[in-house]
Amino acid sequence: MTRPPATARAAVALWYALAAFGLLNAAYLWVRRGALDEAAARGGVAASTVTALLVQLTVAAVLFGAGYAVLARFLRLGRRWSRGALTALALAHVLWLVLTRTAGVNAVVLLLLAAGSALTWLRGTAQWVQQSQ
Repeated sequence: MTRPPATARAAVALWYALAAFGLLNAAYLWVRRGALDEAAARGGVAASTVTALLVQLTVAAVLFGAGYAVLARFLRLGRRWSRGALTALALAHVLWLVLTRTAGVNAVVLLLLAAGSALTWLRGTAQWVQQSQ
């Protein structure tokens, strides 16, 4: 198998970065839980609601992160189908962000998703994946 081009290496790096960023973001929110509880209490929201939201965000971060990490590894190995699977997962992630009304605060995630998807489908990556088969 030939060495992946820069576009493929950059795509894989971005997918790994997205997985790590999501997990670190969830961990940060748990560390800041006290401040979140205080802000919720000032707004008349129960602490149990904050916990439920944190659990939801953590589960999503773990699932999306694991998906990106596994599929990025397959892309690194030159599996053609991994490009479609990464794109489908990215679209599901965007849909989740829109439905949960958190797309605005997740601009970094949206940028990583767009850049990773673009690099995954660039000509250099596409040609390399076809040669790897």
